[in-house]
Amino acid sequence: MYHVSPERRADLPLAEGELDEDLKKAVRRIAWIRQGFYVVVLLVALAGQVSGAVEALHIQLVWAIPAVAALELGGIVVLANADVRRRLGERAVASRFLSAVIAAGAVAFNWIAHTNHLMGAFFAGMSALGYLVWLMHTENQRRDRLRAKGNLPPTSPAYEVVAHWVRHPWLTMRAKSLAKAHPGLGLYESIAAARAEKRWERRHSAISKVLHRKIRSAVDPATADIAVAVYDLDEIASRLTSNADYDGLTALIAADLAPTRLGVDSGLVTPTERPALRAEATVEPRPEPERIEPTPIRATIGPLDEPPASVLPALRRDLEGILPRARQGGGAPARAVIVEESTVDTDVPEPPTPLEIGPGRTRTRREGNLRGRVHAALNAHVGADDQRDETELVELVVDSLGLDEIDRLSAVSYVQSWRKERPSVAVA
Repeated sequence: MYHVSPERRADLPLAEGELDEDLKKAVRRIAWIRQGFYVVVLLVALAGQVSGAVEALHIQLVWAIPAVAALELGGIVVLANADVRRRLGERAVASRFLSAVIAAGAVAFNWIAHTNHLMGAFFAGMSALGYLVWLMHTENQRRDRLRAKGNLPPTSPAYEVVAHWVRHPWLTMRAKSLAKAHPGLGLYESIAAARAEKRWERRHSAISKVLHRKIRSAVDPATADIAVAVYDLDEIASRLTSNADYDGLTALIAADLAPTRLGVDSGLVTPTERPALRAEATVEPRPEPERIEPTPIRATIGPLDEPPASVLPALRRDLEGILPRARQGGGAPARAVIVEESTVDTDVPEPPTPLEIGPGRTRTRREGNLRGRVHAALNAHVGADDQRDETELVELVVDSLGLDEIDRLSAVSYVQSWRKERPSVAVA
């Protein structure tokens, strides 16, 4: 899975026998500087211990020097003993704990023994600094020894802070682990190997889920688990890759990207014109409304000759109330209304009134109030949680009551009034 370079990586730690001359000189120089620094720090901390013992414990200077020197060096001696035991394979927990307790006691004594706490803090800091420097030096030596023997993995490459650790922290941790397991992987090779391993895991997860679902549909789940564990998913992935129909998948994607499907002609259209053309292609053309020639509406009141005086004014008011709404709603041209008067015998009951609304088209005036019939139809067919809009409700009323065009115009306003009065009706 991983490609390991045959050449040794430049940033790998080297054993003592492989050090070049420049590195040997640098190691010796750092060793002398470290020892000198530690001696200076130890002397400053020892001076603080002696002055604190003379001031706080009133011990003579001759006896204070060896006493505090034993306290100051005690932590270092015990720590060195713990390092030897750890080289032999032991953990040396007791020695390491005792060394830390002695060092903490020396730091606390330097702080408490001086009445000037600022001076005491200075001596305490120097005492803690000397102990920590020695602890870091021994730990570095122990890791170098373990790495030279092969008991410690080599150091990983130095990954970038922003590009690697900040943007891809989990991927960088995976790359670092791979670089430790395969020393031949460099900085960028380990990142590439981590990405390949992540893709490999995602592919195995997808194949195992599909395989388990397919087998479970035919046999029991336990057998499906066994099949997923037995089959080589890498071999399945390899065969899927070799049998993949790249031409078919490419043609499938290309069909969605065709200019005709996107609403764009061949290269004769500029980029600025393409959005407008695409919007025009997506809008379906609406058929033009059929124009109806104005036809006189002739209303006949009945077969009798003389109508009563109250019939014609009422009929005129009904027609005058209908025609303005027709002008507002549909925008159709107003039709001329010709009312032919006829006579009605007051002693004979009024039969249903046929109305001629065009050549061969008549309607009969229904008994009862149209508003009440519309409201009754809505109350009967529309529930409390019905979400239909006003247009759908009008169609419902027209279909259920068998209304014509003129009553349909009146039903629109009655549906609107029913919608406004609906809460009070529901409560009632």
